[in-house]
Amino acid sequence: MDALLFDHFQNPQNAGRLAGADGCGQAGSDNCGASLRIFLKFRRQAVEQATFMASGSGAAIAAGSLLTTMTKGMEWRQAAALPVEALTERLGRPESASLSKGINISAAFAIEALHRAFEDAFRREKFPVASGAGKKTVLVAMSGGVDSSVACLLEQRAGRDVIGLTMRLLDDPGGNDGDDAGRSCCSAGAVLDARETCHSLGLPHLTIDYSRPFFEEVINDFCRSYLAGMTPNPCVRCNGRLRFPALVRLAARLGAAKVATGHYVRIVRRKGAPLLARGVDRDKDQSYMLWAVKPGLLEKLSFPLGEMSKPAVRLLAQSARLQAGGRPESQDICFIPGGDYRSFITSSLGERQAPGPGDIVDLSGGKIGVHDGYHNYTVGQRRGLGGGGRREAMYVIKTLPEKNLVVAGPRKHLAVRSIKVSGINSFAGVEAKERLLLQMRYNSPAVEAQVRTGNGKWEADLSVPAYGIAPGQSAVFYRGSTLAAGGIITATNP
Repeated sequence: MDALLFDHFQNPQNAGRLAGADGCGQAGSDNCGASLRIFLKFRRQAVEQATFMASGSGAAIAAGSLLTTMTKGMEWRQAAALPVEALTERLGRPESASLSKGINISAAFAIEALHRAFEDAFRREKFPVASGAGKKTVLVAMSGGVDSSVACLLEQRAGRDVIGLTMRLLDDPGGNDGDDAGRSCCSAGAVLDARETCHSLGLPHLTIDYSRPFFEEVINDFCRSYLAGMTPNPCVRCNGRLRFPALVRLAARLGAAKVATGHYVRIVRRKGAPLLARGVDRDKDQSYMLWAVKPGLLEKLSFPLGEMSKPAVRLLAQSARLQAGGRPESQDICFIPGGDYRSFITSSLGERQAPGPGDIVDLSGGKIGVHDGYHNYTVGQRRGLGGGGRREAMYVIKTLPEKNLVVAGPRKHLAVRSIKVSGINSFAGVEAKERLLLQMRYNSPAVEAQVRTGNGKWEADLSVPAYGIAPGQSAVFYRGSTLAAGGIITATNP
C-alpha cells in the first residue's frame, strides 16, 4: 500500500460529524464499496473546518481524510476547483489494479461529497456571501454540453475570473450517477460533465439545487397547459421565470459582475440600451427562446457565442481538448429524454387525473374516431385520427378540453391569418400599427405581420398564412434581427 494512503488510513484526520455544520454532502454507498460524508463550516470566504465520515474501504477513509485536510483553511473557490486527480495523485498509484480502482472510486466520491456539501450549504443559506462584485468576475452557466463549455473557455481566455455553475433542475436524491445515456442539460451526468470541464480548465464549479422551483414553475405549468388544450414551450418559461433571474441573483451572491451562457444570441445597443439580437449563426439562433427574459437583466448578461457558428464552436472545443467537444446535442425537452411528452404527462398526473378517452370529430361535429386523451394530440398532428377512407388527409385543428373532444379537418383549415398575444415582454417600443417580423415556432421562418398593440394584449395580422399554430406557443416579434417583444399566443383566427 502506498505510504501516503497508509498514513491516511491509519491516522485519519478530521474524522467524524461536525457539530453545527454549514453543509453536509454524501456520495457513494456501501453497495458501491465506499461511502463518504463531508461536513463543512465556513468563515468569510474560506472553509474554516472540514470533517468526514467514511466506510466500505481503507481507500474511502484515506480519500476523506486527505480531502478534508487539504480543504481546511482553503478559500472556497480553490476548494471548488479541486479535481479528482488532486486526490489520486497524492494518494499514490498502487501496483494492484483492484486497489488502484478503489482509490479512483473513493477519490471521485470524496469530490462529489464535497460538492454536495457546498450545495447543501446553499440550501441552508450558509454558503459564503461576497461583499461585492468583482468587475472581472463572471458566472458561467454550465450545462455540460459543448456550447456552455466553450463559453466558459472564452471567458477564461478573455482574462476573466470564471466561476462555473450548474443548476440542478431534476431531483437526484441519491447523488449517484449511472451511465446516464442520453444526458439532458439538467441530468445528474450533465452535472459531472460540467464540473469536469471546469476542473480541466483549473476553474471552480458549483451545483445549486433548483429542482423544486423547476418542478413548480416549469413542469407543473407544462402539464397544466396541455390539459388546458395549449401547446407550451417549457424552455421559454424556464429562461424567463427561473433560470436567468436565478443566475443573476446567484452572480451577485458569489461576487460576479456578469452571467455568461452558451446561447447563440447577441446583445446590441440601441440608443444606449441593451437589446437582444439574433445570433450570427441563423441555424442556431436562440433569441426566440429568450424573449421572456426581462429587459432589466440584459446589462448583467453576456453571450460569448453570439458571433460564432456551431462548427467553429465544436472545432474550438476539440482543439482545446474539452471533453464536450464530441458530445451530441440534445433535441428533447430536458426533463423528457426521448421526447415522449404524452407518457410523461400521464405518469406525472396519474391515471385518475389524466384525461380519458373521448371522440374525434370533424368540423361539422360528426364522429370519425376515438382518442385516448386529448392531451395526446397537438394542432397539425396527422396520425391517429381515424377516418382513413376520406379523400383528404385529416389533421388536428384544435382540442376542446371542456368537451373532451379532438377536432380534425383538412389541412386548409389549419391556416392562420391572425393571432392574439398576451403576456407581452417588450424590449423596444413598438408603435400601435407597426409592421414587424413575427416568428411563431423555434426554427420556423419569420413572416411579416402588422401589429396592433394594446394594454398587454396584442393582435397581429400575418402577410401570409401560417399552418399548425396553436395557443400556448410563443410569438416573437423582430425589428430586423433585433428582438422587439414576445408573448404567448392565446387565440388564432383563419
